[in-house]
Amino acid sequence: MSYLQSLSVFWTVVDEGSFSGAAKRLALTQPTISFHIDNLEKRFGCPLFTRTAKGVSATIYGQSLYESTVSMQALAEKSENEMRNLVAGISGHLKIGASSIPAHYILPQIIGDFLQAKPNMTVSLTAGDSSGILRQFENGELPIAIIGFPPSSFSALPIFHDELILVAHPDYPLPSDVHLSAQDLLKLPLIVREPSSGSRKTVAESLSAHGISWDSLNISVEAGGNEACKELILRKTGISFLSRRAVESDLQAGRLRRLLLPDINLTRTFYALAAKPLLPAGIEAFWRFMLKYQDE
Repeated sequence: MSYLQSLSVFWTVVDEGSFSGAAKRLALTQPTISFHIDNLEKRFGCPLFTRTAKGVSATIYGQSLYESTVSMQALAEKSENEMRNLVAGISGHLKIGASSIPAHYILPQIIGDFLQAKPNMTVSLTAGDSSGILRQFENGELPIAIIGFPPSSFSALPIFHDELILVAHPDYPLPSDVHLSAQDLLKLPLIVREPSSGSRKTVAESLSAHGISWDSLNISVEAGGNEACKELILRKTGISFLSRRAVESDLQAGRLRRLLLPDINLTRTFYALAAKPLLPAGIEAFWRFMLKYQDE
C-alpha cells in the first residue's frame, strides 16, 4: 500500500467523519480503511482519530496532517482528470509544423474550427520552409507536418493543392499588357524565394520542363518568404511567382495584377506527414479532423 493511497483514505475519513462512510465512498471494506489509518499512525507514531458518538474526529495530529496534505488531494485529482482527458483526446497540446502557405493561409481556419469543437485543446503552429519543417519532423519535434516536397522515404498524404501565379505591380512597366513570352520572362527582374523553399523548387522544375533554365533567369532579389516577395513587388522591384492563396485579396483590391505565361502550369500539392503512432489521442483527433478539409 502506498503512502498516497493511505493519505487518500485518511482524507476521506476526515471528510466523512467515519470509517464506514469512507468505506462506502471508496468502495472498500472497513478493515481496509482501518489498515490504511493504522499504517499512517505507525508511520508518524501518533493517533490521528478519536472515536465520537457519531463516528470519528481528527486529533490535533490528524488535523495537522490533513491541513498540510489536503492540497495533494486536489493535485492528485487534477492530474488524474488531466490524464483521463489527455487519453480521451478531450484536452492536451498539439504541435503542428507547416511550410509558409499552409501555415498562413490554410491551417488557421482548420485549427480555429478544431478548437471550437475541442476547446480544451491548445495548439502550437510552427511556420517555416519545407526543409526546416521536415528536419523538425524527422527529429521528433513535430508529430504532424505539412510540406511541399516530402522525401520518397516517407509515407506522405497529398492533402492540399495550390497554384503559383506570376504577379506584378499594376504600374510596373512590361513588354505587353498581361501575356508574357518566355523571352520576356528572361529579361524582367525576378524576385524569388530562398533555395530551401518548396515554392522555388516548383517554379524551377516547371520552367525547366518548358526549356527555361534557372540560371538563365534575371534574378534581382532572393527573399525569405511570401510577404517579403509581395512587399518587393509593391515597391516595383520586380515580378514574382507567388501562391494564389497569398495574393488573392491583393488581386481583388487591385494592388497586384496577374501576368500570364502560355502553357506553363504551376499547380502544386502539399503533403501531410504524421508520426507513428499518433499519440496522444488529441493529435490523432486533429489528423482526422484535418482530413475533412482535404482537397480533391
